[in-house]
Amino acid sequence: MADRGPADTEPVDGYDILKRPHYLIAAGIGAISGLIAAFGETLYIGVAAVTLIVSGSLFTLALTVAIAPLVEESAKPLGLLLLKEDQRMRFDLPSWALLGSLAGIGFGFAENVVYFFAALPYGLTVSFSLLFMRSLLTVPLHAMTTTITGFGIGLWQKSQNTRLLLICLGIAMIIHGSMNLLASLV
Repeated sequence: MADRGPADTEPVDGYDILKRPHYLIAAGIGAISGLIAAFGETLYIGVAAVTLIVSGSLFTLALTVAIAPLVEESAKPLGLLLLKEDQRMRFDLPSWALLGSLAGIGFGFAENVVYFFAALPYGLTVSFSLLFMRSLLTVPLHAMTTTITGFGIGLWQKSQNTRLLLICLGIAMIIHGSMNLLASLV
C-alpha cells in the first residue's frame, strides 16, 4: 500500500478532506430519515385518503404538497448538520453539495424500499412497478433538493449567515412541493 501523504490527512486551504465515514454518515442518516418518513407517510397518507373520500377535504393534497416537503427536506440533511455542528467539519461548497446528494439518494432509496413492501399485498408486479417508477422520479428529486440544501449548509458555514441555509432549504421545499403537486394532478 502506498505511503499516505499529508494531503490525505491535513486540511487543504482550511477545508477538511472528505473521507469514507463522511459519505456513510450523509447517506446513512439520509436513509434512516427516509425509512422513518416513509413509515410515517404510509400511515398518515392512508388516513388522509380516507378523509378525502369521506369528507371531500383537500387534506391529502396539503400533506403531499406542503407537509411532506417540509418534514422530508428538514430531515434529509441531518447527517450533514451532524458533521458541521457536532464534528466541526469544514468542507468546501462542492463537498457539502456532494454530501447533500448522498443524503438525498440514501433517503430516496430507503423510502422506496418501504413503499415496495407496503405495495406487496397488491402483488409483486405492482410492487416492482412502483419501485421502478418511484426510483426514476423520486430518487433524483431527493438527490437534487438535498444537494441544494447541502450547498446551503456550505454557504452558512462559509458566511456564518444562517439565512443562506434557510433560503436554500426553502428552495428545496418549493421544488419538492411543486413536484408532489404535479404528481398529484397527473
